[in-house]
Amino acid sequence: MTYSSRFKFVIAAISSTALAMSIFTPALSAQNVTPPPGAVVNTIKIKGPGGGLRFSGPKTVPAGSYLTIDNTTNPHQVGPHTFSLVTKNSIPKTKPARKKCFAPGHICRAIAKWHGTNGNGPITKNPAEAGVAGWDTEGSKKQNGDSWFSTNKPGGSITQQISADTSAGPVTLHYMCAIHPFMHGTITVTPAGG
Repeated sequence: MTYSSRFKFVIAAISSTALAMSIFTPALSAQNVTPPPGAVVNTIKIKGPGGGLRFSGPKTVPAGSYLTIDNTTNPHQVGPHTFSLVTKNSIPKTKPARKKCFAPGHICRAIAKWHGTNGNGPITKNPAEAGVAGWDTEGSKKQNGDSWFSTNKPGGSITQQISADTSAGPVTLHYMCAIHPFMHGTITVTPAGG
């Protein structure tokens, strides 16, 4: 098997005791959106390894603007990533919880299923969309959410509109990387023009 036909990656936490899982992924084309001229575009960068693997980006964005997720890491050194919208309570907060993240019944395994795999087969959905098109839906172990898988190609990115419903006021979206579950963050979506 060649990298031109499939991408191999190992899902593993950085600690030596983390679960590891190999997945062979067909080359999928993520659905990038081209923002119209003059649109507000914010970027969350996936960074590392100098300051450690982490997300870096704005804390607040307006509804209807666009959000780019940009992987600046070398996947051949640290593995690929996901940018997955999850409920606050789904984020594993302790080292033991992160170690079990890919076990059945845990959020990282659920995120793999959103992408159409049980963790040992090809990814068939990238991005994984729930709700309306764009970034809007947090998932859990029992409900699909929006997620993007960076693949094993260097320099991956995706841009989508922020479609979270802010009609009742600002909405905070929680996100994490299923492959490195210690990586997580929040972004508050404010009503457009507010």
